Amino acid sequence: MCSKRALWTVLALSLTCSASFAQSDSLYREWRFLATQNELIKSNKPYVVLDAAHQELEIRIGSGVVWTMHEDSGTKPLDVNQLALDFQPDTALVFGLSGLRLLKYEPRFPDSLLEIVSNAMDMDPSLLQREIPVMFEVKWLDGPTLMVHSLPENQPVEIEVPWREKLGLWLQSFSGSSGYEVQCNREVALTLYRVLKNGALTLVLR
Repeated sequence: MCSKRALWTVLALSLTCSASFAQSDSLYREWRFLATQNELIKSNKPYVVLDAAHQELEIRIGSGVVWTMHEDSGTKPLDVNQLALDFQPDTALVFGLSGLRLLKYEPRFPDSLLEIVSNAMDMDPSLLQREIPVMFEVKWLDGPTLMVHSLPENQPVEIEVPWREKLGLWLQSFSGSSGYEVQCNREVALTLYRVLKNGALTLVLR
C-alpha cells in the first residue's frame, strides 16, 4: 500500500514539474519574441515577417504592417507555414539573406508606380532604382529559397548568368534544399525586392 502511495506521489510530482517546465518554456519563448520584435521596431527600418499561423508574408515598419503578399488570382498560393518551418535552427527568430539574385526585369517604371513603392518603403523616390523586377531569387541564410515572378507589361530584359553560376545552381538543385515559388503583381514584387535589397531582416514566426 505504501509503495503504491509513493508511486502516485512520484507521478504527481513529475506531472507538476512537467507542467511547470512547459509554462516556463512558453514564457521564455514569449519574452524572447517580444525582445526581438522590440529591437526591430526600435531600428525604425522595414523588416519582413513570415507569420506561419496566419499564412502571411508581410513587411512592417515599427509595429505596423505596411505591405502584405498577395498572389495573382488563379496562381498557387505561397505556403508560408511550410516556408517558415524550413528555417533552421527552429529556435532562431531573425534571419538575413545569403543572396538576392535579379534574373529578369523591365528597364523602367512610371512615376505613379514609383510613388506607391516609395510610400510603402518610406523612402525618397530618388533613392530607388527604376527597374521593375520580373523574376528574382531570394535565398535566406540557414533558410529556404523563394523565386518571385511578376507579369511584365513590356518585354523584360533577361540577365545573363555566367556558366559557372549556372553549374552551381544546377548542382544546388540536387542538394535537397527547399525551394518555393510565388507569382504576384508588379507593385508587390517590386516592394519586396527593394526592401530586401536594402538589407531588411526577416522575422520568422512559426
